[in-house]
Formats: sequence, structure tokens, C-alpha cells
Amino acid sequence: MAQLSTIISSILRDMVSAQHEANMYAASLEEIYKRDGRLERFHLPAIALGELELGIQYGVKDDSAQKEQFEINYPALRKLSKEISLQLADTVLASVLKTLKEDMPANNAVGEDNPVFMLNNAPDTKRDFCAYLSRKIVKSFRESFFTLINDDGTVNRGQIMRCVISTCEEEVINNKDFNFYFEQADGKLVQEKIRQDIRQAVKTVLDEALENLDLKRKKLVPSLDVTINSEEIAKLPDECIHTLHLKLDPRDIRLYQDENK
Repeated sequence: MAQLSTIISSILRDMVSAQHEANMYAASLEEIYKRDGRLERFHLPAIALGELELGIQYGVKDDSAQKEQFEINYPALRKLSKEISLQLADTVLASVLKTLKEDMPANNAVGEDNPVFMLNNAPDTKRDFCAYLSRKIVKSFRESFFTLINDDGTVNRGQIMRCVISTCEEEVINNKDFNFYFEQADGKLVQEKIRQDIRQAVKTVLDEALENLDLKRKKLVPSLDVTINSEEIAKLPDECIHTLHLKLDPRDIRLYQDENK
């Protein structure tokens, strides 16, 4: 016995798999075409799945069951990623600036062109940098979107931390405006201290934001127990046999809107 939803989803998965295998095979021909002088100017053969119509005959064995289903609440995950990104950026930057200010070389004249001075004393500059860092964090979430939560709906805390920490280290430690501090005699020690500051700041924010967070939604839905086995269908009365007509039209799906829209 199987649920009708399972049968349909398996068909859709097979379509995606078929398109993927066709794409991979076409890509594998690229090197062959390049090596053959007669073929190198030819376009690679390719095919895209278009509109597809299917007719599936099935027999209903039971229509009284209710199935408990769980689904990942992706809209909530997108909302969470936007909400915590600015908080993460603000906390990380505050921690880094504190360390840089404390460990600033004594012979470094603090002027208006000093990045630490500017970020500490120019609210607009600090706000702009926080917004920039926040967007970079959101981008890192998007690139790893489907790995941020586990199959059971719990948050993949380790993956979230890796996304945030790697982004903050790239945008702060590797930021050319802060290179001066890391080129001094004790620059390596300051750099390592900042790396620890980033990790601690990220942990502090996530400890609060992710506590008891569950991105799994549960719902009860009517469920049809069906069979598509020809021998089993033959044993069922006519009123239990139905035909499902599917018309599938593959389309591009955008998971995210442009940031500026």
C-alpha cells in the first residue's frame, strides 16, 4: 500500500533526476567536442524537459486514514536569517572594535582617517558597515539554505555558525582597512584574538536566538491508501478504480527575491 502523494512525488523526483542526468551527460561531451576539430564549433547537444502529460490508473483501498505530516517551515527560516543577521553583524563589529581599540599600537596616531576611529565615532559609517556585513551573512545563509536545518526540523547550529564565522572572518580579518593592525609586531596575536572575539560573539547571539527553536510544522491531512499494481486493481470493484491525469509544466523557481526589490 502507498499514499497517492508518495506516488506523485516519486514521479516528480524522477523527472528532476532525468533532467539532471541529461545535463550531466551533455556536459561530459564538452571535452570530446573540444578535442575533435570538426566538432569544436558545434553546439553541445542538450534537451530540456517540457510539458508532460501522464495518466495513472489507481485503486483506492482506504480513504478514512489521516496522516500526520511534518514540513520544514522555510518561510520562518528566511525570516529568522534576516532578523538575526543584523544582530550578528552589530555584535561582532562591536566586539572587534573593542579589541582593536585596546590593542592599537601606541605609535598609531588616531585620526579621522583611522578605520577604528571612524567606526567608533561616526554612527552613519558604523551603521553602513553593519548593514553591509549583515547582507553578507544573509548571502552565506542563502548559499547553504537547505543545510541550515535538519530533516527533523531542528536547527543545524553547526552549519549556521560556520556560515556566519567564515563570513565575518573574511569581511573583518581579511579587510584591507584593518591590515595595519595585523602587520605590527604583535599583529598575529591581535588577529587571533579577533578570531576568538568573532566566535564568541556569534555563539552569544545564536545561543539566545536559536534556543528552543523548532522550524517543523505538523499537520493532519486526509490520506488515500492506493495501489497501482495491475493484479490488485483487477480485484477491486469498478467504483474504487480511478484515473489520475497529470499535466506537468517544469518552470524555474526563484527561492529568493532580489535584495533591492
